[in-house]
Amino acid sequence: MTFIRTLKKGAVAAASSYRLLITIWFVTLIMVILVALPLKTALKNIFGQSVAVDRLLNGFDLGLTGDMGDRFGQLLSSATTGGLIVIMAGVLLYIFFSGGLFSQYTTAYGRLSRAAFFRASAQNFVPFLLITLIIYCIIGLYTMLILGIPAGIRMANAKGSFPEGHVMIWFYALWALGMPVWLLVADYSRRWMAATGSPKVFMALGEGFRSLRRRSWFSYLAILVILLLNALYVAALFWFTAWMVPQKGVMIFLFFIATQLLFIFRLFMKAWRYATVCELAVSLRQ
Repeated sequence: MTFIRTLKKGAVAAASSYRLLITIWFVTLIMVILVALPLKTALKNIFGQSVAVDRLLNGFDLGLTGDMGDRFGQLLSSATTGGLIVIMAGVLLYIFFSGGLFSQYTTAYGRLSRAAFFRASAQNFVPFLLITLIIYCIIGLYTMLILGIPAGIRMANAKGSFPEGHVMIWFYALWALGMPVWLLVADYSRRWMAATGSPKVFMALGEGFRSLRRRSWFSYLAILVILLLNALYVAALFWFTAWMVPQKGVMIFLFFIATQLLFIFRLFMKAWRYATVCELAVSLRQ
């Protein structure tokens, strides 16, 4: 199977699961709304009809913190707590849904219904969570070895100042180039678990590491291309949301629709990686 054909088959498989991706988007939107509505109520109670809102439109005004008094601390606490809840819930939510997506891309006959998708997600959640935690620990150790130790040595030589120079750039590049390997191990492990129905985490991880020996360069390049495209897309998404925010009128609604469509496409990019890994696992055994 050629490199382009593998990426194409993964993209087609991801696109064919659009109903499941819309379901994931809808659940995510509901979760965000449940956090955003109380925050909006807090903002309305604090600002009311004051001119503070107009002052915020031109950028954050530090003088508002004094005008708000204790209410600023309450608002900051609510926003921080809400943000942490959204982040933690989002991480767990996408680990949950990854179980259903991998089951979708390893199903030989037909497509998963929404009920089967949620059932597969629930069945795979705990094993997938354990795999994710183990890979996070491995990535943390990898980061310590590749970035932490060289940075510590340079800081010691520089008498405690922040490490600078062109040497660290090479370590950052090495770290970034190594990340697809750990993502491949995680994805191959989850793919094996979804295909076999086995909940044995360490057996799945063993299969994930063994899969790297089968034309590893082919798998690495495929995932590297997808990750680079993801990075470019995320950068463009941040630029769009930072510079294209309207102030009022129908443009706010259109901006909301645009951001939701971009988010759905972001889900497609993640599903593309999962589907491509499943295609690679099948092709490497042939």
